[in-house]
Amino acid sequence: MSLEKRKILLIDDDPLIRRIVTKTLTAEGYQVQEAGSGAEGLFLAQSQPPDLILLDLMMPGMDGFQVCAQLRQSSLTANVPILMLTALDQTEAKVRGLKTGADDYVTKPFNLDELQARIAIHLRRSERDLDANPLTTLPGNVAIERMLRQRLATSQPLAVMYIDLANFKEYNDEYGWLKGDEIIKMLARQITDTARREGNADDFVGHIGGDDFIVLTTPPRAEPIAQIVITRFDIEILLFYPEEVRSRGYIESIDRRGKPFRAPIVTVSIAIVTNEQIKLHHPGQVSARAAELKKYVKSLPGSQYAFDRRRK
Repeated sequence: MSLEKRKILLIDDDPLIRRIVTKTLTAEGYQVQEAGSGAEGLFLAQSQPPDLILLDLMMPGMDGFQVCAQLRQSSLTANVPILMLTALDQTEAKVRGLKTGADDYVTKPFNLDELQARIAIHLRRSERDLDANPLTTLPGNVAIERMLRQRLATSQPLAVMYIDLANFKEYNDEYGWLKGDEIIKMLARQITDTARREGNADDFVGHIGGDDFIVLTTPPRAEPIAQIVITRFDIEILLFYPEEVRSRGYIESIDRRGKPFRAPIVTVSIAIVTNEQIKLHHPGQVSARAAELKKYVKSLPGSQYAFDRRRK
């Protein structure tokens, strides 16, 4: 991606700072969006995710620490580089900002050449280390594990939803992986939209890989999310089949050994693990319980979801 296409979001309540920084970066070919408050910055970051965020720490109302924490809790901005702008030449404030999730800091009054250099460095690093899944652009395994560890450490009510497809291999064998990728993108869109509408503001959606997705939410929101994803998927998946297959409900084909077989329409399976009945300590424990539950869910007919009710 060229610099001309790089979007930078500047969140600072000082109009003079915004004017100087915007003029400088625009001259270098960046696209700059300005926000004069933390709340406005969060709105712009969520509606039009940037490639990098310049964030002032000392703002009235919602300060930069709060903004940074919320940016890191969102699937859309979890991996976006954040550079703090602060007039405080104090180690404590810088350390707090970095612990909150910022990637770097520049102390005001700052040198514009240094600011540009730091921006370029972090954009290159972001491009090199980008963890987002290339097919769906959702956060990948590095971000998923980091977020899950953070949620487990708080001991707050947590529901981890593991979502994948059944009968998907047979679909790919019959129609090709390009069409299969379109189903994965469709499912990603449905999960993201549903989590945004039915979940909490800080719910997290990640793409583990292939047709496997994860949602971090709270127990009361998990069931509505699962129900709506299943309803939407079962309707939209039919559009990926010819009329004759939709009518009979299965693919009629020949396997690699030359034997006829019937592959059902692709369905979605959702395994939900919560910390309501048992203390969850680490991601491996969560994934192990989910793997066992998914086997049960996939043994059921059609699209299904189930909660892990075990106490041990």
